[in-house]
Amino acid sequence: MYRSMLFASLALTYLPVYALDTRQAPAEQLFKLGSELAANAGSSQWQQLWQRAREAGYLQARTGQVHFTVPASLLPELARQTLAQADQVYPVQQTRALYRRDFPDRTVGKRGEHAFSALCLLVDWRALPQGMSTTPKAYLKSASLLSSYPCD
Repeated sequence: MYRSMLFASLALTYLPVYALDTRQAPAEQLFKLGSELAANAGSSQWQQLWQRAREAGYLQARTGQVHFTVPASLLPELARQTLAQADQVYPVQQTRALYRRDFPDRTVGKRGEHAFSALCLLVDWRALPQGMSTTPKAYLKSASLLSSYPCD
């Protein structure tokens, strides 16, 4: 009986119902979470982000495809700035938030001849329990940096 109760409680812990619902969270809260994540994300979180960006083709110039044009060495700092000082944040699905920052003085990426001056970064806050969003420090290492790409 103890074992079945343990499994049931573990299953409930990971249901999205208990995760931060970005659709219901105020924008100010999402901005604050992004800033805290920028300061506390671990190297493995960033490595996974850049691996996903590489797999999506954003790090290689390909005709007609969205890709970064800034040197790869600058991307980590631009991504941190995007999280720390986003111009906009949008809820996506139930537990994700898209952070956007415009860099008006530089071209971040291109698609064909169309230049992008903004960087978008998608974060999944599924590991952050709804009730812990004001004190998230213990959960920041579990947030997923899903994707980063040039955007309008």
